[in-house]
Amino acid sequence: METPEPGPADGEERLVELRPRTRSNPEGAEDRRGSTGSLGGTVNPISPQPAVGSRVEGEGEASTSDSPPTTTTTSGTTAASGPVGTPGAAALASANASGSFPTSVAVKERPKPSQPPPPLALRAPRANCPEKVIICLDLSEEMSLQKLESFNGSKTNALNISQKMIEMFVRTKHKIDKRHEFALVVVNDDALWLSGFTSDPRELCSCLYDLDTNVCESFNLEDLLNVIRQKIELPIMDNVQTIPPPFVVRALLLYSRQVGQMLFSPSEAVSKMLQSPYFFLDVVYLHNGAEDSDSSWRDNYRTFCDLDARGLCYRFEVSLSGPAIELHNCMAKLLSHPLQRPYQNHASYSLLEGDAPPQAEPAV
Repeated sequence: METPEPGPADGEERLVELRPRTRSNPEGAEDRRGSTGSLGGTVNPISPQPAVGSRVEGEGEASTSDSPPTTTTTSGTTAASGPVGTPGAAALASANASGSFPTSVAVKERPKPSQPPPPLALRAPRANCPEKVIICLDLSEEMSLQKLESFNGSKTNALNISQKMIEMFVRTKHKIDKRHEFALVVVNDDALWLSGFTSDPRELCSCLYDLDTNVCESFNLEDLLNVIRQKIELPIMDNVQTIPPPFVVRALLLYSRQVGQMLFSPSEAVSKMLQSPYFFLDVVYLHNGAEDSDSSWRDNYRTFCDLDARGLCYRFEVSLSGPAIELHNCMAKLLSHPLQRPYQNHASYSLLEGDAPPQAEPAV
């Protein structure tokens, strides 16, 4: 006859190392080798075992504790302040039946976001879906002024630099994802849809350089958005936050008018388009830079900022009297996918942590 292994009745303490339930250990089987007869151990009626399917501290990926597994010591002579059959053991058996056990694991709360998103920011999944990018190029006379300083120190106009930057932007986006499509709209007093959607950058660039500036008296933003709305059809998804859309639409406006009040009284259809989680309006404002003498451009820039109640669009302002590299940098920042980029005031473009603080939105 085999000699039984010494158990709790022999007064010997048994160390039972409890491991959390994980995908590799779904039922905590390795922890019950000494407590269940099916695995070759001696049955221990005092060792508390949670019911199958019940949630315990430190379970799987849902656990919020960073502490290591705990070690519980059980004794055959003293269990819960008394031997088997005493009130202490009865209290432990009652706790076992109810499924509530004392634990020394410190539960840590998940860190909360420092800045919650705006109340209207219903964001789609961060999916790499195709983009339909509509380039809106302003052709007012301010674009022809020889003010921007090029790399060699000579003066050049904003239209020339903008055309080169648009071509680099389109070709780079096409290399990132060949499913992207591009269209071109030119803006004088009215908006004109010049080139339809195409995935070939050469087709768009073929009609990009044969453009001239004009004297424009006003700018009707609603007219531009209506032209865009008539040419696109936004996706309609059952669940915005979980189902990726087949594509998103982004309008990129390069605007340079300095004087004159911008006309904008959006219709219900335009307002609905601006509030869609699949439509984005990014703006690069080229102003004259005379902040002390003329600040009328700030009013127009504030109008563009107020259009984005969700906080998901990007706006940049560039001085026409500064270096052209500023425009290069803005166009490079706009290469990011609108569903995958952060909020603009959270974006940081430094290579090393601590090199420069995150760029804040310009004060207007």
